[in-house]
Amino acid sequence: MKETIHLSSLRLPLFLTRLSIFLFLLPWQLMRFSKPENINGIAQKYYKFSMPEVGSTITGVLMMALLVAFLFGLKKRISYGLVALLHGIGTAMTIPNLIPGLEGYNQLFLAAVPALMAMVLLYCLRNEDTLLTIEK
Repeated sequence: MKETIHLSSLRLPLFLTRLSIFLFLLPWQLMRFSKPENINGIAQKYYKFSMPEVGSTITGVLMMALLVAFLFGLKKRISYGLVALLHGIGTAMTIPNLIPGLEGYNQLFLAAVPALMAMVLLYCLRNEDTLLTIEK
């Protein structure tokens, strides 16, 4: 017996995926405003560049705008794509923290991988993600 998934049945799971990705990324963006000095330490340790406090604030404003657009499904091709791309780059930069046996391995970093895959899935199904979006 072959079962068919009706696209309308995807609306709630896609919305919940979008909401959970937003909530997953939000604390990192809020830290840009509340503890910009921590952002510089993270940037130096994992991404190998320095982030001055003003840079943290500027990127925080831009990232919050992107996350709000993402949350409300605005310009999905761009917002969903940028969220996935930026998270993918950040995840790739932490590969030594993802591989058991390496000195920097940290199990908490593994949460970034299924989050990235959820972002890619949401991007692929962006046209079906219509619940509580600005663009239908």
